[in-house]
Amino acid sequence: MNRQVPETIAIVGNGRVAHHMRHYFDAVGQPYTHWYRSGPGTASHPTSHPRANQSRLAAFKHKLKKLIKPSHRPDLAATVAQASVVLLLINDDQIIPFLESHPELNDKTCVHFSGSLYTEQALGCHPLMTFGGDFYALEQYRSIPFVVDEGVDFQSLFPLLTNPVASIKPADKVKYHACCVMAGNFSQMLWQAMGKEFAAMGLPEHLMAPYLLQNTQNFINNPAQAATGPFVRGDMQTIEKHLQALQGHQLADFYRAFYHWQKPTVDQQHRSQS
Repeated sequence: MNRQVPETIAIVGNGRVAHHMRHYFDAVGQPYTHWYRSGPGTASHPTSHPRANQSRLAAFKHKLKKLIKPSHRPDLAATVAQASVVLLLINDDQIIPFLESHPELNDKTCVHFSGSLYTEQALGCHPLMTFGGDFYALEQYRSIPFVVDEGVDFQSLFPLLTNPVASIKPADKVKYHACCVMAGNFSQMLWQAMGKEFAAMGLPEHLMAPYLLQNTQNFINNPAQAATGPFVRGDMQTIEKHLQALQGHQLADFYRAFYHWQKPTVDQQHRSQS
């Protein structure tokens, strides 16, 4: 019985997400081609991978061939010619202009990974994950949830990917993405600020790791019971001391904003203990 070869997917873009998806596709055997701009106003620099999971020897021969005789670099039309799906992994504000300026994509099924954008010109499939500078294990890639536009059939687009999928209404996408940014990006910024303050006090930054890991695990295990500290206890005396210690620091505004946000809960806990 002949095993059916999966259809090729074209990746457009050259950022972290594009490289992570190439790595994921390689791991699951998904054929793909790759196209990206080399810079403003310059020619495209595609890299084709018609067969995933190339051997090291084949990859070395390919690299050597490029060094000896530069290969022809096809344009976007040539890169997407054999693709069933075109994956647009470019900045959110570039997606619609890119689609409008490339008519060769009109007859293609285009997919974008933007969490906030909804357009009838492309299907939205947002990976609810942060993509760092290092590649992940295959199990971690497979665990990434994809939040797709209502009506999108993720499995038909990516038959080799077994990721969990949830759908979202177009009207909710911007709020959804704002929540993702606050939960993920804002927390990272706060952790970085915390690390700088630790360093200024002579404390090594790595001391934060067990604390942050356990906080995250507590939330995963039991979100309703994960929060601790003076806000949960209604400890106004400690809160006021914190604000005094942070006086004149940008973190004071952040702390105060959280206090006003959680003030009803703090006041309720304070009254119950009075």
